[in-house]
Amino acid sequence: MRPFSKPVSLDRRTLLRGAIGAGLIGALPARATEPSRVVFKSDPFTLGVASGDPAPDGFVLWTRLTPEPLKARGGMSSQPVEVTIEIADDPAMTKIVRTTTETARLELAHSVHAEIDGLAPGRDYFYRFRAGDAESPIGRARTLPAPGDTPAQIRFASAGCQRWEDGYYTAWRAIADDKLDFVFHYGDYIYEYAHTEVTGRDKQPAPRTMPADFPACFTLTDYRRRYALYKTDADLQAAHASCPFLPSFDDHEIANNWAADSDPKHTPADAFLFRRAMALQAWYEHMPVRRAQLPRGPDVRAYRGFRYGSLIDVAVLDTRQYRSRQPCGDGFLAGCAEADEEGRTMLGAAQEQWLAERLKQSPATWQVLAQQVLFAQFDWRGFPFVKETEAPIVDVDTWNGATAGRARVTAMLEAAKIANPVVLTGDLHRALALELRRDWRDPASPCIGVEFLATSISSVGDGPATDKDRATMMRNNPHLKFFSDQRGYTRHVVTPAQWQADYRAVDSTATPGQPVRTAQTLVVEAGRPGLIPR
Repeated sequence: MRPFSKPVSLDRRTLLRGAIGAGLIGALPARATEPSRVVFKSDPFTLGVASGDPAPDGFVLWTRLTPEPLKARGGMSSQPVEVTIEIADDPAMTKIVRTTTETARLELAHSVHAEIDGLAPGRDYFYRFRAGDAESPIGRARTLPAPGDTPAQIRFASAGCQRWEDGYYTAWRAIADDKLDFVFHYGDYIYEYAHTEVTGRDKQPAPRTMPADFPACFTLTDYRRRYALYKTDADLQAAHASCPFLPSFDDHEIANNWAADSDPKHTPADAFLFRRAMALQAWYEHMPVRRAQLPRGPDVRAYRGFRYGSLIDVAVLDTRQYRSRQPCGDGFLAGCAEADEEGRTMLGAAQEQWLAERLKQSPATWQVLAQQVLFAQFDWRGFPFVKETEAPIVDVDTWNGATAGRARVTAMLEAAKIANPVVLTGDLHRALALELRRDWRDPASPCIGVEFLATSISSVGDGPATDKDRATMMRNNPHLKFFSDQRGYTRHVVTPAQWQADYRAVDSTATPGQPVRTAQTLVVEAGRPGLIPR
């Protein structure tokens, strides 16, 4: 008689994850139908094209076939469709260097994720898709520099937070015109809220609205339609076609301020994880990411790294899936002892270990932590929606809600002897530039790095804070070197000698085509942490 094996302990959430994953896999057909040539009655490339997640020898090329983008299936039948991808040396597509095919299937919303390899490092390529008799716009992609190479300069943008109703995507058109090496999208690509005619805290008429039949997102169809609407924007399409994206996600891709297996409404875990699974599948279907980022039920491996030769190492982090739930009930709070508990985390143990190992192995001049929420300590007193108190006000949805997790990351940077740490952030719909301190309890603690927080593309619309508000925040946060309440993005120009951040501001998002200007430029000199205004 064989001895009994050791029993396996499975908690309810592990079983639930397995069930969700099995359910999604079980939904796929047992035998795939062969793709056939189709004839489209209208343009199937209504959502544009994109490249992303580059490597020294290639990148991902993305599109989705949607002749009727806002319909449940994008106007497509259940039939698989063969899609041809052409890659060229020149923008006119006269020198084709690679032709390949992919099959677009209903199960993934007829999206295409073509992982291209075998190309030369550190150079531009151009691409287009063909399906039936239809041809897509031409996009520009770019491979990473060869390992060990030191580019003379890398130019990229950090951007995100683009709620449809809050304004037009003028900033994305400016990003497209910049002709950058890449874009880091920190998240809030979509917002899950239902249709509304008004926006902002003062409930003013929205500059533009979603269709009236757009409810709050809960189902896969809801999330797919929401991405499709956002991607119909011509300015966003132009930005995607202009250079590779490094996509991430924050909270609104699923639900406002979600954390790990829960949302602020305390939805039961079984219901929330099903919603999360639907949302993450739709995220994958609409992002130029690799098959390694294909979700397994409600889980996805979103953290990953990119090396731009020996100049920049980018660690794209995930501050939502593995974090501790927000302490003290969430929000902007005056005092929250729970936030300082030792066991609290923003990254989870596995991601922290991955980051520590990556930092130790990084040969780059500049080490970038590309993530979603404010890393630095920050006192929000003085901002209009925050009540005036004697005690500092902190937002516990940020790293201020898990100070022990922040201390562990700071210790990693020091242990790896990282000379030039740069944190990229978003989420707050304001532009901030901050110096990072070794010990936030000591105002005289030395600067160990910098944080550039990009404002929103459109979210919260126009309406800057007053000079009085700004002065109060500057006084309460001596490490804060720049603050703006305008919409826009941050453009970064990086060389071996310095890092330059240009805070780009849109005059107004209420009407399209408004001017975009540089509101402030700050510089960091390599080997000398600290922000220098220019």
